[in-house]
Amino acid sequence: MREKKYQAEQRRLTVTRLRHKLRKFERVPMAGEAVPSGFAAIDAGLSPHHGLLRGGVHEVCAAKTGDFASAAGFGAHLAAQFADDKAVVSGQTRQSVGEHGRPYALALPTVGLVRHQLIHINGADLPDLLWATQEALSCPAVGCVVLMSLEQAPDFTASRRLSMACRAVGRPLVLVLGAEAGQAATAATTRWQIAAAPHNSWQVRLQRVRGSLERPPPMAGWQGFPWREALTISEPISDATIADVTPPATAPVHAAPAYGS
Repeated sequence: MREKKYQAEQRRLTVTRLRHKLRKFERVPMAGEAVPSGFAAIDAGLSPHHGLLRGGVHEVCAAKTGDFASAAGFGAHLAAQFADDKAVVSGQTRQSVGEHGRPYALALPTVGLVRHQLIHINGADLPDLLWATQEALSCPAVGCVVLMSLEQAPDFTASRRLSMACRAVGRPLVLVLGAEAGQAATAATTRWQIAAAPHNSWQVRLQRVRGSLERPPPMAGWQGFPWREALTISEPISDATIADVTPPATAPVHAAPAYGS
């Protein structure tokens, strides 16, 4: 028994030393560059920054094939946190558009965006979208870039280049990926797994984060409840009508550890 305790302690010390060594290779920006996720319970698990780093790539992956729409919704929610009333450039691959359609303008206010903020690139090849993403990241009028790819993820070299571009300009990329594409190795700052949950909520799991965590997140993740506003429009829907549908100044949201974890 004493021997097993000694071996367990040695493993713990070895892991601790490895973590300290790895931190030398991870450039972690200052806490002032972090943006709240919109969920206090999730931000508490993102120590030491207590938020999402603005200058980084944040992957949002569908847990399974049918969860891509929920992942896209969560990605749009994060984009709204980053946008600061600036433009959000959104791009989709052809397969993503073919199977799930384009962003629905009337649904944008439910995640904190409005139509006039969105600049959408519809149905392009992934290499073209990656080029457009790097160009958009260099534009001061852009608050965030959202890239949606159902079938393919940028390879490690491309994701590393995007990560460096985000860090250089202090502007984020939210990369929404399908279930299979979300298994690729990338240089993302955070990786989230999203599944649909009852009542239009999200089952959120933090799978990866660069930098140290003061305390680990719950194993089952969180169940996030975005605010929902009843949109009652009695007149014919037009571009002007959609643009006028704005979220409240403070959108109430809630997140709790899933399944009591």
